[in-house]
Amino acid sequence: MKKYMVLVVVMCAGVVSVKAQDYDGSVLAVGLGASANYYYGPGDQNIGSFTNDRLNWSANGMLGFVIGHDNAGRRSILGGFGNLGFNKAGTVSQMLRDQGYITTATSQDNTNNAFQIEGGLLILDVLRVSTGIGQQNFTSQNLLSGTNIKLNERSLKYNSSTVGLNFKLSLISISVNCNFLYGKDFNRTVLNPYAGLMLHL
Repeated sequence: MKKYMVLVVVMCAGVVSVKAQDYDGSVLAVGLGASANYYYGPGDQNIGSFTNDRLNWSANGMLGFVIGHDNAGRRSILGGFGNLGFNKAGTVSQMLRDQGYITTATSQDNTNNAFQIEGGLLILDVLRVSTGIGQQNFTSQNLLSGTNIKLNERSLKYNSSTVGLNFKLSLISISVNCNFLYGKDFNRTVLNPYAGLMLHL
């Protein structure tokens, strides 16, 4: 645990030491990018293990309004954050197991689209805090969880919250995010961290 704390401190120090691009007075903030995410699952499982079936890719976007900035030009943005990607068969199978669902499907498709829409803040171009909703889609199947039966189900809906660090270097930023999925059709909270690049337009 100590080594992870040291890493976080070093990362934060690196962000603070980077000189931000001078703020140009724009009111609108737009960003487009791509990222890799790893479906980690519940916090009490999968510690120290890595499975390629849980590694997936997605496109990310941001649209917001600049509500302030500091003397170094680092902006604070109020806006929306979107994520659209495809999760592998192994990810969907594990997700259903983590939520206690038994499925009639003998196998899962390998291109299951998922999306998340969140609203929140990007503080001083560094810290992101946002929350919203998400949905994991898959081929039609019957799901059983306890006494709850879902016939011909095609998706699981959930709430989505994200806390992340943003490393802005001119027009490009590197983002590292911790994404929590919970509630609605989810019986347990799961972790889905992701990291990627974003171009600020």
